[in-house]
Amino acid sequence: MMPSDPTSSTPITFRTTVSENIEDPVSGELMTRAVTLFPCGHTFNEDTVIQCLARNKLCPLDRTLIERHAPNYTVRHLAETAESHPLEEIKHEPSEEAVGHFLRGKELAEKGDHAAAIEALLQALQLTPTYEKAQAYLEFCLKRSSEASSSLQSLPLAFSDKEKGKEKSLPSADSYKERYTELLFNLLEEPSIQEHSTLKKMLENQLEELMSQDSEELNQKDKLSYKWTEKLLGENKKIRQFALKKLRQIHQSSSSLAPTAPQSSISTASSTSSKEIPPLSPLSVTPLSMASLYNAIIQVHFPKGNGDFIKQARILDKIYKIKPNLSIEEKVPYIFQKLFNLAASLSPSEFEGNAKESKAFTLSNYSSYLLNINRLLLWQKLPGGTEYLNQPQIQALPLKKKGELLTQWIEGHGKNIVTLNLNDLGLTFLPPELWQLTKLEELCLNGSQLTHLPAKIGQLSQLKFLHLRWNQLTDIPAEIGQLSQLRWLCLNGNQLTDIPEEIGQLSQLRWLYLSQNQLASLPAAIGQLSQLETLDLSYNQLTAIPAEIRRLPQLIEVRIEENRFLGNKCYLW
Repeated sequence: MMPSDPTSSTPITFRTTVSENIEDPVSGELMTRAVTLFPCGHTFNEDTVIQCLARNKLCPLDRTLIERHAPNYTVRHLAETAESHPLEEIKHEPSEEAVGHFLRGKELAEKGDHAAAIEALLQALQLTPTYEKAQAYLEFCLKRSSEASSSLQSLPLAFSDKEKGKEKSLPSADSYKERYTELLFNLLEEPSIQEHSTLKKMLENQLEELMSQDSEELNQKDKLSYKWTEKLLGENKKIRQFALKKLRQIHQSSSSLAPTAPQSSISTASSTSSKEIPPLSPLSVTPLSMASLYNAIIQVHFPKGNGDFIKQARILDKIYKIKPNLSIEEKVPYIFQKLFNLAASLSPSEFEGNAKESKAFTLSNYSSYLLNINRLLLWQKLPGGTEYLNQPQIQALPLKKKGELLTQWIEGHGKNIVTLNLNDLGLTFLPPELWQLTKLEELCLNGSQLTHLPAKIGQLSQLKFLHLRWNQLTDIPAEIGQLSQLRWLCLNGNQLTDIPEEIGQLSQLRWLYLSQNQLASLPAAIGQLSQLETLDLSYNQLTAIPAEIRRLPQLIEVRIEENRFLGNKCYLW
């Protein structure tokens, strides 16, 4: 039986008229405790913001760093007023285009083509989310399509974008896996997903399955699941509910949907990797899922929040020497155990008494240990640093307490340092105290595990020689252009795919080494390096070099072998 055609006779209420602006986009609750974030300007309930600040300090809508937040009394007043009104759903008149999509969907549904009808009805609902006729027919089609196992293969692989007349197709094959993985991580961070144990477990299992696959391409079931999972990020609650139904249909044969209590993540990891990681207590696990925590750890090392997620995960595995076949639930305890072991070697008192709080798997602990371990590694290389740290009263301090003393110590002992050799130290993070050394002329960071060069590198205005060979850098900040005295810049053996235009501001640069990266192009601004004598571009992905380079007056040697053009060997310009 086909659904009947409901009419739109219910009167529009105050709450439903303004609900789009007074409901928290994450929790869906009325924002009676509304606060607005800066600089992005998005508004959420205070509880949502507190969770974001505790998790990663990023706005859940556009991933902008939260600098501050303030109460929004206008929204609070509207929400409080709406709370006292009836809760009927608003029934806007559908747009002409939405009616057209609905009629097409209705016709297709009556012909039995439920897969095509679903696509048309979703288009209608995206244009008019409260279109009850479209909702009713969509529920009918979903029910019918789930009854036929073959329908999964005929579901549409593209859905309408919100822009009129414009379709949004699936990404290219080589980006399916990356985008699907990022989508799953984003969903798992949402409080509404965290509270839904069955859905949360299903998404975590999907994510683990993706991460364990060697292939970069998705199979047909994964492609369908990708599109329906994407709908869970939509603003329309009705469509989110339909998407969840479809995900369950796609994965109905999977044991991940069984409503059983999940096994302890740590016990699973311990049984698999017991030779490498001592068993850890399940009490050390926080409510944050292993998948979300793994994503947050990656964001610590790649703070820009963009780039190739799969590549970033592989770099993280390389930093911690993780076997690629481990699942995420095994990788997280492995990472923490390595971090704890290193912390204990630098500060034995840290784990005295087997403190559970110190061993908790939390992002706060990870960030704290990472920062303070790298502080002590740096400190030991500063003149007089080891002697100071070996004092009994300093050795007795916890790792964090020691690390917090570095700023004060540099003020008294290290501000006149001119040369600093941190080669092969294993640094994974550059402590902010490094930027206090404003008289540095040479900084050696070769052979570490750095993934990110902070913008504050531009504060070392006296720097003449910067060595960053054999790290894991994926980007160079534009602030590199502020190093006006720089003569030598070595970036060989990193993971760079591009170089910022601001490199052209290095007017004193004579030697630039960029070999063994993944550069596909170079900025024309390199042609502004009037003092450049040597340029090493070998072992990259270049297909051409800017014509401006040919006009550099001091350039003597250019290395271009093993690129994607003629394969030329080293030659003199």
